Amino acid sequence: MKLKFKEKFFYGLGDLSANIMFAAISFYLLYFFVNVGGLKAELASAVFLIAKFWDAVTDYLMGRISDKTKSKWGKRRVYMLFGALPYGLAFLLLWIAPFGEGAQVGKMIYYTLAYMLFNTTWTVVYIPYNAITANMTDNYDERTSLNGIRIALANVGIILGAALFALFADGQESLFYSLLGSQRKAYLLSAGIFAFISISIMLLCAANVKERVDDGAQNDKGFFVTLKEFFKLPEFRNIMMCYLLSMIGFDIIMAVFMFFINDSLGFGGGAMAMAFVAIPLLCAIASSAVWVKLSEKFNKHKVYTIACIYMAFVLMFAIFVPADTVWSTVLLCVFAGFGMSAIQILPYASLPDVVEVDEYVNGTRREGAYYGITQFMYKVANGVSIALVSAVLAAFGYIESTDGSVIQQPDSALFAIRVVLGLIPGFIFIISMIFSHRANLSRERFSQIKAELAARKAKSDGGDENVSQEGIAEDAPQDTSAQDALSADTD
Repeated sequence: MKLKFKEKFFYGLGDLSANIMFAAISFYLLYFFVNVGGLKAELASAVFLIAKFWDAVTDYLMGRISDKTKSKWGKRRVYMLFGALPYGLAFLLLWIAPFGEGAQVGKMIYYTLAYMLFNTTWTVVYIPYNAITANMTDNYDERTSLNGIRIALANVGIILGAALFALFADGQESLFYSLLGSQRKAYLLSAGIFAFISISIMLLCAANVKERVDDGAQNDKGFFVTLKEFFKLPEFRNIMMCYLLSMIGFDIIMAVFMFFINDSLGFGGGAMAMAFVAIPLLCAIASSAVWVKLSEKFNKHKVYTIACIYMAFVLMFAIFVPADTVWSTVLLCVFAGFGMSAIQILPYASLPDVVEVDEYVNGTRREGAYYGITQFMYKVANGVSIALVSAVLAAFGYIESTDGSVIQQPDSALFAIRVVLGLIPGFIFIISMIFSHRANLSRERFSQIKAELAARKAKSDGGDENVSQEGIAEDAPQDTSAQDALSADTD
């Protein structure tokens, strides 16, 4: 099912909206908690861990709710339309620093509750937004194209949420600090502007996308039965692990990047930080079409393997880049940005394909539950990984600030930042490519699955009972033998 470019573009705007806030959180929230809010790094790690575990719990529930929703606005769009305002306002609450020096318990309680509230409102919008991909089209290459445009616009959102946030609020050279004379006020004003932009763009996205793929038989199974059936699918296990690891690696890069630029390289905040955040993201946007074209010519997992090896090699140079050297830092950002788009696009493009595999094997279509479980697992992994990054910084002596001023960090902390950025994400990407290769859900296999599903639907609707496709049994068994057949390598 082909989609017009206009609809793909408006769908991508939803991730632009979400990533304006997501990028600001990923790049700056840990830094804000520690260096503006004055929260100790080890307590900040606990905030991320608690809030993400709560977020993970709500993800599956929201997926099930969206599966069962019936409204004149659709089962997914309705939450994008009516959830946009709350998730924008909840984002604003994260950037309030209500306590002065000390009061560590009060700070931790406030930031934990504020982050839990934001994660809840985010879930209400973003789980249906993810799930609607499988409802918009069932075409293998169209999903890659759709997610290519989505990721390109997501990176625009990351530029706005990260680079402009740096220009507006990060450091005493930032625009709003110069106007307001306060780091806290600068962050809060920036958050208010970004919340308004995010709300407006999400509403625009929801108004211009359509749910057109028939859901088929709906999911009436419980959480544990659903989870068991998902994990029996080799495609689910492998694509899920590939997606989780790619996201965790990317999240670690974002979480530690500002520490790398401001502290390890000594550039500070403001315009310089904005430039170094913007460069890799602009390169990712520019290269996204290249990776989409390559995945159309070759299978996704083969292209992803190349991208993972490339990124692991490039990131190692973060350990050796000299401090206060602009051009070597620019080169690192350029080469990293080129590979970053593939790490984002290809796992995302593979996720919706599992929906058809599940329907083929288990006879039930359950996009919401699938994306809910996907995000449940991701949020747990994200909370643990970011908490570990914060704990590593604390263990190597990183010193927090209460007003955003630059503090000379010990050499142990500066080197730890370089190692975390230079080695850990690349190692994670290498592991993820193994799972991508094992999943091997090629275009040919996906087309066979779709053909069989169409034949079954024709029979159930009273059509030609002799409808069949070459290479597929007319009545595929609904058990593990079907899973074994799906797992066969047809390359």
